[in-house]
Amino acid sequence: MYKVFIADDEYYIREGLKRIVNWERLGFKVVGEAEDGIEALEKIKRINPDLCVIDVKMPEMDGLELISNIKSYKNSTKIIILTGYPEFDYAIKAIELGVNFYILKPVDPEILKEKLEKVYHELEKERILYESSKGRIMERFLKKHLDVKEDEINNIFCLDLPWNSYQVVLVDWEDKSLDKIKVLEDISYYFPFSFLVDNFIGFVIKDFSKEKRKLINLRDHLRNKYRDYFCFSIGEKVYDFLSISSSFEKAKSLFSRRFLYEEKGFLVYPKGKKNLKPHLELEKINNVALWVEFIEDLDFVKLWELLEDKMIKHMVYEDEEQEIKLSYFNLYVDIVTLLITRYSQFKEKSFKYLKNRIFEEFFNKRTIIDLHVFTKEILTELISDFSEIMGRNPLVKITEYIESNFYKDLKLKDVAKEFGYNPCYLGKIFKKYTKEKFNTYLDRVRINKAKELLRRGLKVSEVAEMVGYKDTDYFICKFKKYTGKSPQNFKESI
Repeated sequence: MYKVFIADDEYYIREGLKRIVNWERLGFKVVGEAEDGIEALEKIKRINPDLCVIDVKMPEMDGLELISNIKSYKNSTKIIILTGYPEFDYAIKAIELGVNFYILKPVDPEILKEKLEKVYHELEKERILYESSKGRIMERFLKKHLDVKEDEINNIFCLDLPWNSYQVVLVDWEDKSLDKIKVLEDISYYFPFSFLVDNFIGFVIKDFSKEKRKLINLRDHLRNKYRDYFCFSIGEKVYDFLSISSSFEKAKSLFSRRFLYEEKGFLVYPKGKKNLKPHLELEKINNVALWVEFIEDLDFVKLWELLEDKMIKHMVYEDEEQEIKLSYFNLYVDIVTLLITRYSQFKEKSFKYLKNRIFEEFFNKRTIIDLHVFTKEILTELISDFSEIMGRNPLVKITEYIESNFYKDLKLKDVAKEFGYNPCYLGKIFKKYTKEKFNTYLDRVRINKAKELLRRGLKVSEVAEMVGYKDTDYFICKFKKYTGKSPQNFKESI
């Protein structure tokens, strides 16, 4: 039996429609009714009928608006529209909305019966097509409800099985009103072995590591076309076609751990969990005083190591999303609170870090990596303000690092990464405190070191390489720019 829902604001019409034809003999069963559009839409979403019989004129939400909402929710729902107003505009609008039939009031039982028979045949045709479709076959196979052999799958999907390995990929997205069939068509262009299963679109690949670039292209294509966030869950690799159901189950189960393992739209279970550090290290993670001590010392290396350990700890224990978010939030608030308690000078600036907007960010992050990066960024900003208030140059350690590593191929982005800064932000504060751009400062350090080496009698080519310039001619130009002399003239003038 196909389910029918009746929406009309007049009680006697609803009752009459139930009686003027034998619904069950025609293959239908009336499962719900409503007297206005809003009530109808709520019930239709819950009941999910196959056919809706709807009056054009209803309070709260008229029939055409109701149909539009139904079609956006489930485009395959069949619609018969009723009206006592035989205006042409209604018919045109109804056709545009995808209405199957248009019947005038008062309803003629024979006409209604004729339309119901046509709707029934359409529904039956769709059911047969769906149940015999490759998607339905794969769904039943993955759930172990159907025994299918490789050669049968080859015939259905036109594949070249057997493969060396198999991985099931499931695709999920945020806007549930998107037409799954259209999305499936897009995915099938990239990966023909695709199907609908459990409200996901699934497809089978040979090896994620080898096909990742193709998957990235598909992800970008879907996001750009549908303006929505798509996530791909990658099941474990199996080596026998009959075992892909286990890959499917793993891909499906990963969605419950999406916060922990998703990265840039891909959900992959880590091959091996990182080993837990000794118990003492775990205690350090929860020691707020230690975090503040590293902030006071401007010890970025130890601070970011501790933050990294915190993320690893949550991933190893597979903690729940809300538990992790609350843990990061509490740590942040405790750090700010302790700094306020210890330093009255910081209290005036602390309001900047206690705004609701910042608090909300901790709970709005999509993944633990997003949360980790945000925490690092907000702590970096906090440290910069704290050090300025306390009269400490936040770049002392960075300039010391440059002084010790000038001979390396140093770049701003590499130093920023080493100390946990955003490169653009580091560039700004570096110039603010040193009065020079990063590259200019680095050149001056190198040239000063070069002077020392030239005084010791070393060759120009040797000195160039020792202070970080691989090209001797380039070194000579830089040396002359900062000293007004060539390296050789400098040696001769000593």
